[in-house]
Amino acid sequence: MPVKTKVDIDTSKLRKRFVAMARRSDDFKSVFRWMFQQLQKAHMRNFQTQGAESGGVWKPLDPQYASWKTENYGANGILVRTGDLKNSLTMNSSRGAVRDMGARTAYFGTNIGYAKFHQAGTSNMAQREPLFLPKLMAHDTARAVGEHIVYGTIGKEYAFLKRGFRP
Repeated sequence: MPVKTKVDIDTSKLRKRFVAMARRSDDFKSVFRWMFQQLQKAHMRNFQTQGAESGGVWKPLDPQYASWKTENYGANGILVRTGDLKNSLTMNSSRGAVRDMGARTAYFGTNIGYAKFHQAGTSNMAQREPLFLPKLMAHDTARAVGEHIVYGTIGKEYAFLKRGFRP
């Protein structure tokens, strides 16, 4: 008579985890909220560095216009006269801020009318792009999407795994 033992594998917890992952893969709003925060910080640094954050310092203002602007609006820097454009890219609830998100699509930007002239430049105005995507945004967003799907959080688990499971 053979001697044997029975081995049962309980996959109920694993199935629950896969169901939760499938559910999270249908709604990326938490990733978009995180992404908006990252983009706002990058745009704030871009205004602080006069374009260096986006990869190239903005062309200086014409000296005559720079003098007039300082006299009438103060020394606020390039692309900042009233602050509307800067605020629309660095603050969620500012006039002109575009922060639209659905479950799988999001839009970040500004609807300040003159932004398009700065973004593309004109025959009378140098191109100074106020709106940009940071170099590592795609990489960081891909990591955030993975963390969101697998763990349901962004930033916490990756830091834990990167440490090598050390406390």
